Amino acid sequence: MRNKIGIMQGRLSDPMDNNIQSFPVHSWKSEFQKAEKIGFELIEWVFDCKRNPINNLEGINEIKSCLQNYDVGINSVCADYFMEKLLFSVNETNLDNNIQILTNLIKSCHKLEIGIIEIPLVDSSSLKNESDINEIQKNLESVLKITEEFNVILAFETDLPPILFKNFLQKFNHPNVMANYDVGNSTANEFDLKNELEILKKWIKNIHVKDRLRKGITVPLGTGNTNFDLFFSEIAKISYGGDYVIQGARKDLEFLREKPEETCKNYLDFTMQYLDKYVINI
Repeated sequence: MRNKIGIMQGRLSDPMDNNIQSFPVHSWKSEFQKAEKIGFELIEWVFDCKRNPINNLEGINEIKSCLQNYDVGINSVCADYFMEKLLFSVNETNLDNNIQILTNLIKSCHKLEIGIIEIPLVDSSSLKNESDINEIQKNLESVLKITEEFNVILAFETDLPPILFKNFLQKFNHPNVMANYDVGNSTANEFDLKNELEILKKWIKNIHVKDRLRKGITVPLGTGNTNFDLFFSEIAKISYGGDYVIQGARKDLEFLREKPEETCKNYLDFTMQYLDKYVINI
């Protein structure tokens, strides 16, 4: 059986305030229908600082209804909220509030049978030094007990070099702490992809398919410096068992103004050609 392919929530809607990624407040329901029509099997839910139905029982029931009506699941939640509301380097009051938000999100995911919460530790939430690493580990100790109770994995995405990322994950020494791997970010950071996958393979729980320029921005799939042949051939070697979530650049923010559905369909076809070539039926 092949891995499932998903799309990042919001990519199937018009951008909000010209943002590359944000929760589509007014169109999230319609994205299930669009995703199914295009051929996606999954949506990765976006949890940011906007009003979000995953925060309350009524909204959770609405999400369940969409899951029942369409053959599209939710494999993970991308918790961009914690790029703005940090889990370290904040005062005690803010930290307590942010930990409570994360705790509530874990419980909501359990109700929706979503097994992964991705916590981005990049850009504005990047871990800058050993002090940051030690602090977030300490701050999340109580949360890890809750992940056990509700069977939810925290998958961290960082811009740490692979050995430091491995050390970060090992510090937790917990089965519910894993990694979200973003191949485009690896390209931008100029990491050795083959070496990186070998080092992190036992922790990789979810993958973002993205293309970026070296030390540069996210660009449409196939137009950047990401070596997709190398990436998918190496993924096949490590027997990765999770899903792929497409997080490509938005073409509707460019002068061509390509429709979101058209971009996402092209990205799905792009990804499938590599899965067919290297991963499926191995």
